Amino acid sequence: MDDNSEKPVLFFDIDNCLYSRNYKVLELMSGLIDSYFKNHLGLSPDEAERLHKDYYQQYGQAIEGLVRDYQIDALEYNAKVDDALPLDDIIKPNPQLRQFLEDIDTSKVRLWLLTNAYVNHGKRVIRLLGVDDLFEGLTYCDYTKIPLVCKPQKDMFTKAMREAGISETSKCYFIGELKPVVANVLNLANVDR
Repeated sequence: MDDNSEKPVLFFDIDNCLYSRNYKVLELMSGLIDSYFKNHLGLSPDEAERLHKDYYQQYGQAIEGLVRDYQIDALEYNAKVDDALPLDDIIKPNPQLRQFLEDIDTSKVRLWLLTNAYVNHGKRVIRLLGVDDLFEGLTYCDYTKIPLVCKPQKDMFTKAMREAGISETSKCYFIGELKPVVANVLNLANVDR
């Protein structure tokens, strides 16, 4: 077995973890999701907002419900929602974040990303932050594979562990908005406090 796989893995969430909530990316994304519901499903603004919220609570993200119930094209959705976000105007390189990540002793732990977004969004955010070279890998919700596997499904965390090459949950540490999800799904104590 590769020595690298024996090292613990720090799984970082991307959105609202590697950048501040104050950037309001989630609010912008919610607006684009609601617009997608209105324009593609013919819903009123109130119906769109309600269904968006229902899907988020039921599945962890809106796209999962859209794919299940409306068989939408997930990549088209991605183009009109995540890829349409004006991130270049919002997210800038963050030297403090970079220094924080560089200060982590990677001879003892590995750095990995875990997001419910599609790969385009994840890579775009870390490139804009100027930290794309500091992570060993990225586990994302693959919109090209149905059924979608996303947080909070246990399969998403199993996928992340498999892709990171680690089998022991005791060596997995989750940073960011992942912590309450992971604590429930995997019964782990290894979450940031």
